Amino acid sequence: MSVADTSPATGEQAGGSQQLSRLCHDLRQYVAAGLVLSEPPPDDNDTGLGRLSLIHQQLAAIAELLDVEQEPAPRIGGVNLTQLAGECAELVRVTYRAPVIFERAARVVVFGEKALLRRAIGNLLDNACRAAGGSGQVQLRVDASDSEAYVEVSDDGPGFGAVTSRTGHGLSVVAAAARACDGRLEIISAPATGTTVRLCFGTGHRAMRSA
Repeated sequence: MSVADTSPATGEQAGGSQQLSRLCHDLRQYVAAGLVLSEPPPDDNDTGLGRLSLIHQQLAAIAELLDVEQEPAPRIGGVNLTQLAGECAELVRVTYRAPVIFERAARVVVFGEKALLRRAIGNLLDNACRAAGGSGQVQLRVDASDSEAYVEVSDDGPGFGAVTSRTGHGLSVVAAAARACDGRLEIISAPATGTTVRLCFGTGHRAMRSA
């Protein structure tokens, strides 16, 4: 009698399924924003140039995301964390009612994989906006000190774990990005007081802050 099949292919198939599920989870955000932006503008005075710019930004992010999936080796380089966070904020503002307040800092550059960091920040904002709902708000902050750089997302929702997750992949994507970029993830939360999640990068990333 043969034993159950525990060949490596089974593990590879499971890993491939998880990877595809995470990819679909992230693409959903861009597709949702694209659908909203493709609708006729509510203001007759709107020339549509701003909407076209956002659509272009989302399509470029999708292309970037698919490139990374085809070439799994990380492409580490300098990433303008401040600019990237601003782009992610523009995306979630299209699809969520909760206001996203971006405390703009000086230009902060870290060494990492741009596509992974975009996915991480996007997922943090997505989670925070769902937690905040229609009556709350989300704070986005990027800053750096002599020892580290970080991007921080806070919401005033019911607290970590109190909002039903759509797929369960959001924080796993953030954690994977932190590992790939030699960063770390910090979560501070309490019932009824909201959640703050910080993605930190140490001095090994040669974080740079400039005006």
